[in-house]
Amino acid sequence: MGTTRTAWHVLLVALLSQRGSRRFEVRSEVPLSAEPLRADYLLLRKSAESSEPAGTLRRLWDLLPSEAIVEFKSIGRPYRRRNLDRLLSYLHLYFADNPERIEQRSDLCGVLLVPSRTRSLDADVAALGLEWDDLGDGYWRLRGAAFALVVAEIDPVAEAEDDDLLRLFGHGEARTREARRWLAQQLGAEEMAMEIQDLEGFDEVVRKLLATLPPEQVLAAYTPEQVLAAYTPEQVLAAYTPEQVLAAYAPEQRVAGLPPEQRVAGLPPEQRVAGLPPEQVLLALPDDALRALSDAYLETLSAETRAAIRARIGR
Repeated sequence: MGTTRTAWHVLLVALLSQRGSRRFEVRSEVPLSAEPLRADYLLLRKSAESSEPAGTLRRLWDLLPSEAIVEFKSIGRPYRRRNLDRLLSYLHLYFADNPERIEQRSDLCGVLLVPSRTRSLDADVAALGLEWDDLGDGYWRLRGAAFALVVAEIDPVAEAEDDDLLRLFGHGEARTREARRWLAQQLGAEEMAMEIQDLEGFDEVVRKLLATLPPEQVLAAYTPEQVLAAYTPEQVLAAYTPEQVLAAYAPEQRVAGLPPEQRVAGLPPEQRVAGLPPEQVLLALPDDALRALSDAYLETLSAETRAAIRARIGR
């Protein structure tokens, strides 16, 4: 119905189908009229009731009549102004086009799934003259519309019901191996992967999966060269102390490329010449000190050292 489907929409219908109430059939991308308008999901109560409890959005199902139109607003595509008007229009169109199935307005309701309430949603509720009824644990009923409206905030619902899979669809991070395995299974299914990999939000889904994995498992999929190639040298070095960086190199590698004055900068004189033979220590002296040496002393030095000193002092 004119909304943009994301990868999270596809994953959510998998969650609702697998772990939702067995009393309902979950359909996705349902045409509601002759016009090219589509709701995110349509929930149809089955004729045969099931005693099996729902595994996700556990309190929602008992709030629903025989049919419900569901709009889902994800992290990547959050609630925008007038989205509630759109949901109401879907309800009116569907009610008008299905008189044989829906005898009265109370047989149909709208459900809005959002990560959390926002200012834009609150503003639309006020503009439509609706009122909030707090049902607790992230569930709300909106009073004053022609059809019953239920709002479920994913973040508080997931916490109240400790639903780790539902956390994936909100701002929270999955905490259990079950959630990590479920998301990996969905992405690993060839049919699912082909359906969502080109949709808006797919990168966000992958980031969610990576966030559930320990860093060593993520890095194990890459060579060191691939990991480093993803960062600038400054970003790589920022993860280490100067001591850790230097410890990775041999002494000659640490000073390679530095001019002599930088190599010895900061060292006291005795450290600069430590370990040098006496004649090399002489060559480290300034020219004025070398000029003070007598010719007789210079004759005691090796020919190579003597030539180097005479070249510097000009005698």
